[in-house]
Amino acid sequence: MIREEPAMELRERVELLDRIHDATARMADMVRNLLDANRIERGEMQLDLAPTELSALVGSVTEAQRLRATAKQQTIHLETESTSVTAAVDSNVMVQVLENLISNAVKYSPPGKAVFVRLKRLPEAVRIEVQDEGPGLSAEDQKRLFRKFARLSAQPTGWEHSTGLGLSIVKKLVEAMNGRVWCESERGRGAMFIAEFPEARI
Repeated sequence: MIREEPAMELRERVELLDRIHDATARMADMVRNLLDANRIERGEMQLDLAPTELSALVGSVTEAQRLRATAKQQTIHLETESTSVTAAVDSNVMVQVLENLISNAVKYSPPGKAVFVRLKRLPEAVRIEVQDEGPGLSAEDQKRLFRKFARLSAQPTGWEHSTGLGLSIVKKLVEAMNGRVWCESERGRGAMFIAEFPEARI
């Protein structure tokens, strides 16, 4: 189409290329999520659980999400412990979990709001919290939240896409690393996703 329209203005070409890029990203994301879901369900995902220092990892993933938040006039606040926080996890899988939770907070929060990412040490456990200032979740939504292909009443606020697979994958990955994940939310008061893992001492 671009080649067939020599009179197309540069601005129109850029807009068309942007739409093609977005559509390609959506398709790639959907394929990746489907493959991950199938691998997990078949028990084919191999995890390399090892004591991992989480402060730097959480900080790195949070920083990578700032550009997306800034594009929606949002701010991300990071709170971590002043000393080392370690859990026995697969670092690559943990990045995937964090990316999903933080990007979801950005996706479902209105422009101008804040997202809070916290890393806490509890007695014998490590907790990661991702809190948004979005519309929150109804009790009915929370019942379906971690189900495969779940469709909830809350909608992305910047026309982002959703496959309905992300949170179901997060739950399976967290549990595969001997952790647990849940959501605390009230309608109209945002949502906070919490993942906890046994603390590992080096």
